[in-house]
Amino acid sequence: MVDSKEGHADLDLTGIFLFAILTLMTLTANLVFGEEVFYIYKKIPSSKRTIFIWINAAAPVIATTSCIGMWIPRSTMFTDFTASVFFAIVIHKFMLMMIKECGGQKLFLRRFENDHFKISTGPCCCCCLCLPYIHITRRTLFLMKLGTFQFAFLRPVLMFLTIVLWTNGNYSLSDLSPNGAAIWINCFVGVLTIIALWPIGIMFQQVRVLLNYKKIIPKFALYQFVLILSQLQAAIINILALQGIIACAPPLASSARGAYVNQQLLIMEMFLITLISRVVYRKRYDDLELPEFTDQETRHNKQNTKTNLNGKVIEDGTPNV
Repeated sequence: MVDSKEGHADLDLTGIFLFAILTLMTLTANLVFGEEVFYIYKKIPSSKRTIFIWINAAAPVIATTSCIGMWIPRSTMFTDFTASVFFAIVIHKFMLMMIKECGGQKLFLRRFENDHFKISTGPCCCCCLCLPYIHITRRTLFLMKLGTFQFAFLRPVLMFLTIVLWTNGNYSLSDLSPNGAAIWINCFVGVLTIIALWPIGIMFQQVRVLLNYKKIIPKFALYQFVLILSQLQAAIINILALQGIIACAPPLASSARGAYVNQQLLIMEMFLITLISRVVYRKRYDDLELPEFTDQETRHNKQNTKTNLNGKVIEDGTPNV
């Protein structure tokens, strides 16, 4: 890892200007998020405030950790782990948000008590069309929430273990041999990630029509963008750096230069996502009501209030004469 003082001392005018612009983007993203928190506390019901704040904080937090890692290269390991752990919690919060937007767990189960979950969806079963549909019950809903919660719980534990091994010299991103800890930890994290993303996809397929007027599709798209850019993009750039495709530029080694590129890209991407999130989530939720449960329930209510007796219509139990 290059020394931060040495690397920054060699910056030319263009590099200084780039660092200044990216830092300004990070500060702006945090200011926009702060204003959005104020709006959430003022306009959104208390039962949804914490969840909405967590989800909206994903992009600013990743931008902030990337900015710190850009200015202080030796902190990259810690900033990347912080962003990863935070987003693991956001994944679980997004699952809870979809249930909350349906009126909570009890109302969700009432609305979909006669429906089934389609489990042949991404990221691991999108090609398995033969999989059966699962009946929506309290138990299946608990298992889905458990699928996202395990990631929010185990990811910090694994990150703590990784930092301990790295501090002791037993962990290196460049050591991908079977005898190294990096390959095993990363594979285990990958499996946990897939297990956590699967329930999110199942739930989204179930509620996207019902919650379409609450902009659930753009919200899900933003969540997917943050996931891909913060996880997949970083992995691709890291692999390119390890293979030497991203050439070293003294005093930066290939891995350090790859980290710089990833951090700078993330700051710009998370800045744009923060601005878009402000538009998507800026909505008065206390004025919204969910659609009726089902057409069957509507017909049932009409039958209770309107009947035909001997050719005469009776409404609310009173003859219409």
